[in-house]
Amino acid sequence: MIGFMGSGKSTLGPRLAARLGVHFLDLDVEIERRAACTIAELVAAEGEAALRRQELEALRALVDAAPPGCVIATGGGIVESPEARTLLRALGRIVWLEAEPEASVSRLPGPARAARPLLDADGAWRQRWALRQPHYRALADAVVNTYPDAIEASLERLVALARAERA
Repeated sequence: MIGFMGSGKSTLGPRLAARLGVHFLDLDVEIERRAACTIAELVAAEGEAALRRQELEALRALVDAAPPGCVIATGGGIVESPEARTLLRALGRIVWLEAEPEASVSRLPGPARAARPLLDADGAWRQRWALRQPHYRALADAVVNTYPDAIEASLERLVALARAERA
């Protein structure tokens, strides 16, 4: 699953995997495990370039080790890297969780917002959205709009997509 921050990847991913009876992998969690710190701490200490390096390393490892049929949630910015886009394709079907950017950002509660080092107060996240949106669209095998629907409605669409793929 790809999509902007707050689009629902970390919320819907584990629920989808549970419904399908498959593993769930959150790339952000894997990055934090590898870096032995939170993403916010990594970016504060070493900058965004370090996050992107860690992201690519974790994604490369997944291409070789991801369990078949698993659900993977990526970070919102992974699509900025041409290599990452190629690796994502190698992992299988890509679903873009699309939501209006303002809605995505507004979904992030205070602690989640504070943990997002690339979500700045000056609104530069809008530029990030504009940069990433064409990549999301180009990569997507399917699109599920997660706004304004409730989580359950989006989950049902994802389950239907996955089951259609298996059929």
